[in-house]
Amino acid sequence: MAKKEKNVKKEFNYEETKKRMDKYYKAQEGEKKGKRLVLSLIGASVLIFVILLVVVLKLNGVGKTIVFTTDESGSVSTSVADSEDVSGQNLAEIIAD
Repeated sequence: MAKKEKNVKKEFNYEETKKRMDKYYKAQEGEKKGKRLVLSLIGASVLIFVILLVVVLKLNGVGKTIVFTTDESGSVSTSVADSEDVSGQNLAEIIAD
């Protein structure tokens, strides 16, 4: 039985190699553009989410404080005020001390 040669060298075709390299570079550029597009969409979505979150929280009364007051008889009454208008210590300041 005759052995077949496994090391048959193919001729180097410059044009075919150039076409493959061009195709490869175009695919790489397309992938980079796709990644940039996805990142910009995610960034824009997060930014819009944060803006809407701030607006919704402001509309729902975040920044308001419940004020408890007691009179001489010891009965407690509550009221709602803006956090900026309330003077005194908040719970975080008491815990930190």
